[in-house]
Amino acid sequence: MMNTNKVFKINLATYFLILTFLITGLIKNIILIYLIIIIHELGHIFIAKILKYAIIKVEIYPMGGVTTLNKPINTKIKDELLIAIFGVLFQIFLGLFFLFFLKLNFINETTYLLFKKYNLTIIIFNLLPLIPLDGYHILRSILEIFFSFHLSFYLSFIIGLASILIFIFTNGLFSLNNYLIITFLLFKLYEEYKNFKLIHFKFLLERFLNPFSYHKIKYNHKVNLNLLKKDTYHYFKNNKEIISETKLLKEKFDKT
Repeated sequence: MMNTNKVFKINLATYFLILTFLITGLIKNIILIYLIIIIHELGHIFIAKILKYAIIKVEIYPMGGVTTLNKPINTKIKDELLIAIFGVLFQIFLGLFFLFFLKLNFINETTYLLFKKYNLTIIIFNLLPLIPLDGYHILRSILEIFFSFHLSFYLSFIIGLASILIFIFTNGLFSLNNYLIITFLLFKLYEEYKNFKLIHFKFLLERFLNPFSYHKIKYNHKVNLNLLKKDTYHYFKNNKEIISETKLLKEKFDKT
């Protein structure tokens, strides 16, 4: 049985933000914001359970939530896309419920418009191609359809860095909130870049140790493990010899 005390966690900074809203009398605002955030994370949890991935942790931050799953790096691209998209889908469903409540006069128009503003803002923010937002995982998964795991990371990293610079120039640094958001996003981007060598090593090791099912077969004219793609089994041409990725991975890890 899942221990909810260990799985669900509220970040310390979130308590300070909630306290600030309560002191300033913005009780309805904070209730709506965190209702949206919790429903968003429930979307990720819902599809993860259907796809049979275990939930490691769900942490609620001041600007959103992060759900960590126990899944391999070689998770199918389709699964990655579904997990990333379902948070936003649950927000859309929540929006339809609020519209239904408005029609039934369960809530007034002021409350509905406030909810709509927050819900739309969180959807748009989450779809930005920035780590650790859903937009980054969607972008990365789409890139992985066409490019190698290695190249997809660097392309998504460049796009993510460019997006942060655009965010800075369009939003400016004239509020504490913007400083916090930009600092957090830059830290997560740096952390992902710093850890990528280890992540790529694990990506290769997983393929060596596990009998994953692959939808495609690809023949490469260059022997290079950096060319490996998700959902694809690779063969490499070395002069007149055809070498499987299994053989290359065995040679690599037998030396390690």
